[in-house]
Amino acid sequence: MFLKPSFVAILASLASVQVVNAWFRLACSTPLVQERVDPIIAPGQISQHLHSIHGGSNFSKDMTYDSARQSSCTSCAIAQDLSNYWTPTLYFKDPTTGQFEKVPNGGLLVYYLNRGSADASNGGKGLKAFPAGFRMISGDPRKRSKKYAEGLGTQAELAERAIKSTCLRYGGGNQGYDYYGFPTTDCEAGLNTRLHM
Repeated sequence: MFLKPSFVAILASLASVQVVNAWFRLACSTPLVQERVDPIIAPGQISQHLHSIHGGSNFSKDMTYDSARQSSCTSCAIAQDLSNYWTPTLYFKDPTTGQFEKVPNGGLLVYYLNRGSADASNGGKGLKAFPAGFRMISGDPRKRSKKYAEGLGTQAELAERAIKSTCLRYGGGNQGYDYYGFPTTDCEAGLNTRLHM
């Protein structure tokens, strides 16, 4: 019996398939808007601080799940994702002038990861969409530094470790570094902050 070359190619391809963990990445390069709005913490009110908002065009201070789903477009790369993502807008205080300057927003990159026993490769159900109306908060606006030893494993330490940043320094012999809170030097190539939820 002889196999056709195309069938052999298919068999070879199938033999090389490996199990992978499910994930996808959502890039949002330019904020939709920057406003003092936070429909989770202060619905219908003016927020205590400025936010950089990415995502669906129907973002507002009293946004609901249904109004978000009615967005006509998004500032993110995946047109079907009409979710909104917002972070506090960062400012830098110039030591010479004393003026506050807005830190440029280089965008937002959201990774949806499926980990641990829920992953299909571990016998779980695999990556699933959040339920309708799902809202999530990450971080504590009162935190200014790290308090707990890394690896302690308490809920307080895990919550603290969920937000970690990197000072990016690619030239001039300066080394980049990870930090909690705020950087202690200029970060010539920018900041990278990771929120793990």
